Amino acid sequence: MAAGGAAGGKAAGGKAGGRLQVRRAAKGGWTPAKRAAFLEHLAATCNIAASARAVGMAPRGAHALKARDAVFAADWAGAIEAAYETLEVRLLAYALGEVEGESEAESEAEADGDAEAESRGAHFDPRVAVQALGFRKRGGAAGGAAGGSGAGTLRKRVSLAELEAVLVARLDALDAQAASVTGDA
Repeated sequence: MAAGGAAGGKAAGGKAGGRLQVRRAAKGGWTPAKRAAFLEHLAATCNIAASARAVGMAPRGAHALKARDAVFAADWAGAIEAAYETLEVRLLAYALGEVEGESEAESEAEADGDAEAESRGAHFDPRVAVQALGFRKRGGAAGGAAGGSGAGTLRKRVSLAELEAVLVARLDALDAQAASVTGDA
């Protein structure tokens, strides 16, 4: 019998000779600092691939970590939700004409994966933003956490003028609701 038989080898359950094996994290793997930086970038950009590249990791590795680490998966969902909220605010600002032109520095910073530049509006495309928010409504990237009753509600293409009208109507409704709560009606 070889030396690696049942008595001297690895037993079921990851134990060798009755002792629990402890492994070190792979060198250059998902350190706590890389995880935090990835989640921060993800919350700012809603871009998984760019967030992984920004910390020197592959998107596939980020998805694998999410699948095996429940805490990271929950933090990921929170970052995606924060990114969607930021995207909604940016889209509303765009619809109201509050987005200024992109500077050359912002363009270069975004090309380098700068989450802050991306969150300020560099390369902001309202059509992509609407698609992303539609994906959210259908229960997309956050694993369905944000989906629910809104699933499938974004089915037709709308013009920017129609989008602006909807967003302004929502703002008016929120303003009226706030006024009724504070008694300023």
